[in-house]
Amino acid sequence: MENAERVNRGFARQAALAEYEQERFTWQLKFAEFLCERHPEKGDDWRKLIAAATDGVEKGVGGDVASLSQAVREAEELLAPVGQVAKEYAIYCVGHAHIDMNWMWSWPETVATTNDTFTTVLRLMEEFPEFVFSQSQASVYRIVEERNPGMLDAIGQRVKEGRWEVTASHWVEGDKNIASGESLCRHLLYTRQYMQKLFDLAPEDVPIDWAPDTFGHAHTMPTYLRRGGIKYTYMHRPGVHTPPQPRPWAFWWQAPDGSRVLVRNDMRLGYNGVINPQMVGSCLMPFTRETGLKFSAFVFGVGDHGGGPTRRDLIRRADMDSWPIFPEIRHATAKEFFERLEKEGENLPVIDDELNGEFSGCYTTQTLIKKGNRFAEKKLVDAETANALTWAAKVKEYPAAPLEEGWRDTLFSHFHDILPGSGVHDTRTYTHGLYQKTVAMTGVEEMEALRALAARVDSSAARVKVDEELPPGRWPTAMGSGIGHSSVDGNASQYGLGKGSDHRPYLVFNPLPGEREEVVEAMVWDGVWGWERKDPHSLRFLVEGPDGGKVGAQVLEVGHYWGHQFVKIAFPAKVPGLGYGLYVVREEAEEAEEAEAAQIGLSHPCGYSAYERSPEGLENDLVQVELDPQTGGIRSLVDKRSGVELIGEEEPASVLEYGMERARSMTAWLVEHTGGWRSPELIALRRGASGPFKVTLDAVVRVEQSEFTVTYELRAGDPCVYIHIKGTWFQRGTKEGTPVLRFAAPLALEETGVRYEIPFGSIERDLEFGEEMPALRWAGVTGKQGRKQAGVLLLNDSKHGYAMEGNRLCLTLIRSSVDPDPLPEIGAHEIHLGLCPFDGEIEDAEAIGRGRAFNHELKVVSTDAHDGEWGASGGLAQVEGEGVVLDAVKKAEGENGLIFRFYEVDGKESAARLSLDEGVAGKIVDAVEVDLMERPLGESSASVEGNSFTVEVPPRGISSVLVRLER
Repeated sequence: MENAERVNRGFARQAALAEYEQERFTWQLKFAEFLCERHPEKGDDWRKLIAAATDGVEKGVGGDVASLSQAVREAEELLAPVGQVAKEYAIYCVGHAHIDMNWMWSWPETVATTNDTFTTVLRLMEEFPEFVFSQSQASVYRIVEERNPGMLDAIGQRVKEGRWEVTASHWVEGDKNIASGESLCRHLLYTRQYMQKLFDLAPEDVPIDWAPDTFGHAHTMPTYLRRGGIKYTYMHRPGVHTPPQPRPWAFWWQAPDGSRVLVRNDMRLGYNGVINPQMVGSCLMPFTRETGLKFSAFVFGVGDHGGGPTRRDLIRRADMDSWPIFPEIRHATAKEFFERLEKEGENLPVIDDELNGEFSGCYTTQTLIKKGNRFAEKKLVDAETANALTWAAKVKEYPAAPLEEGWRDTLFSHFHDILPGSGVHDTRTYTHGLYQKTVAMTGVEEMEALRALAARVDSSAARVKVDEELPPGRWPTAMGSGIGHSSVDGNASQYGLGKGSDHRPYLVFNPLPGEREEVVEAMVWDGVWGWERKDPHSLRFLVEGPDGGKVGAQVLEVGHYWGHQFVKIAFPAKVPGLGYGLYVVREEAEEAEEAEAAQIGLSHPCGYSAYERSPEGLENDLVQVELDPQTGGIRSLVDKRSGVELIGEEEPASVLEYGMERARSMTAWLVEHTGGWRSPELIALRRGASGPFKVTLDAVVRVEQSEFTVTYELRAGDPCVYIHIKGTWFQRGTKEGTPVLRFAAPLALEETGVRYEIPFGSIERDLEFGEEMPALRWAGVTGKQGRKQAGVLLLNDSKHGYAMEGNRLCLTLIRSSVDPDPLPEIGAHEIHLGLCPFDGEIEDAEAIGRGRAFNHELKVVSTDAHDGEWGASGGLAQVEGEGVVLDAVKKAEGENGLIFRFYEVDGKESAARLSLDEGVAGKIVDAVEVDLMERPLGESSASVEGNSFTVEVPPRGISSVLVRLER
């Protein structure tokens, strides 16, 4: 046996050496033939040399390995004239380790993977001095800084030497469709700051958006990338729904505002390459044929679970580079490749479109993660806005450190296997923990800022003199009631700050620009008992607004909460943009208000009875909605302003549909056809609030073992039908199929067009097959009914997968994929939607404004009766500008100033004008236009006049302004 093994080892050695010579000559031969094709003027002469070289090697094939090797070397000498041209071509070998954040594993494994990968890379650098490595994602450098500081020092040294290229322009390789525009800006801001701190790298040192595995890219991405110092993008998934297909190897990608980035598209190869001769045929030759360029890039290294380049990769590269009839095979940084591509690729094609869609299941899978992201994003922005204004007013220090930490945790969750939902159970639990940590912080920071604002507002009119003879047992307990009430998901706590003996003052704060007139809710805790005990159910309330006007409040609910009684009331509030209004609630009876929103169902004169088979629905002065009593779905939605019936005739009418996708693999990533849709079973249809400001109807429905309450709500003066869906989902995916619950509205419109909100704007899509596509807070349908033009917006609080199937506008709510997480959806779900009719067409700015208002509610904060220097109502900042959206208000990084970020959405030349209340926010010293890193631009369009500034906002573009204040 031992002798046989020796013989086998000998044969194996000879076979390996022969295979090497065969591969070496074969691929040099293929490249020589390719050069004949590329250089036809020399092709005839070279083909003769190739034939002679081939004859020589063919004669050596029959001998031993030594004779074969000799024949190959002689052939190479014969082909020397071809070799001189061969070395004009080059492959830029970019070593990289693709490290997925918590994809199929937990956070500890991500940390270990990062540490082990970088240990390998640093050791290889010691052994191979020519080796150059590139690494993206600020998150991995953060891991090293926290867990292995010594390693970070070693990496820093290699960065200085130019051998470790930092390609981290974003915190993670994240999603580019369902993350908000402002979040994408923060990726650049915080990552640039971090790379400067760790490695002294300026933004210009990292001009690359490294996004190989991101599942599609919104059309507006070049806009923010260029404003963040990004010129180049490396990607692997450039979308399949828009032409040209397949995508070019390299192209200029243009956004609606004209911004361009240079793209290297690796959709044909992937991003975890292995160095071998075949890469000349799979990478360089097709790239050259398409572009005419003599070089290409090849990204190599074991990836997904880290690993990076191997010793074999580096040894093979050096060997292949020595082959005389072969291109230069060189180590390079990604930046080196892109700089040459930019210089020589001026004639590359231009794509002016989105690069979607990829893995449409990822718009809907893992709803808990997606809800957490939406809520974290909006709570961070709201907390920043409130704290920026209180900082300007000198009433509270700006909490920069906790807000930045909250942003970093949220940005981490954007990773392309986390936010899209293609991870495992541990992926979800870790991310949800980060989310809870973030909104716990934003909830407190926002509340403290609003309480600080409220403390400046004069609420002394709410004082009531207390009778000193009142026995101790009759003193109110309101102060301290409602501890933490409604604070789930970081919402403003409805804690009662008033003494209870006074009238109840509430500060209503508007976190958005533009005046808002809406119905708000407030909690009244522990009524004023005084000499007479009162049943909370009998209490009536009068609300006095900032202008002195009074209105009787609507009582919505009476109940108990941790030792205290409450009455939840509703009343209309009118609040300036980025401002506040003080509303004082008194326990006083008032004649009932005339109903501005009402039930349309018939009432029986006998209170304990009901009118049989009554129609059920809701109406206000703008719309009327009627429900189908058999299904609980919307049978009719009439816009009273135009008289248009927006819901098409369909039996049975329903807004919820249940279906089962056919079985397949990769259910988290891919949407399959269903076997049809059916309506849930209606269990009960109940009337709720009856006006005058809010009216509701509850439909209780059952889907298999799952039960939901669908609450339809109308509000006074508001055309939107609010749809609240709450229940527990028990349907799990199996190898037989994937259960899906979706919203569907059959529309009575023809010639429809659909627009979807995307980061920094919207896009119209014309899809053939009812494909599900991504949107942020809304999708809108515009169409015709006869000669009239009308439409609807479908707003959401945390959903992204919209589809237009014929005349049906659909939105997936829950989708129980089965792999890689077998149970991603079982549990409680709470979903909020809005179906908003409009007459004619709706401008993008208005649609975006409605989506923002739906997601950024007016804040109602309890305060006490006190003296203050501010009046009962005030706008801390006023914004003007047609088609302009003010997306962020924050304190500047390291400056005594504020950052205001705008974008334009209607495609028109526009200017934004913002005025600050000098008595509140202080005096403007100057204003300068800045990039996303808050660095002044070379040319600024910002100008100051009085306590206002104006800045140009390009059509479909972004403008950021640093406003310095007198301190």
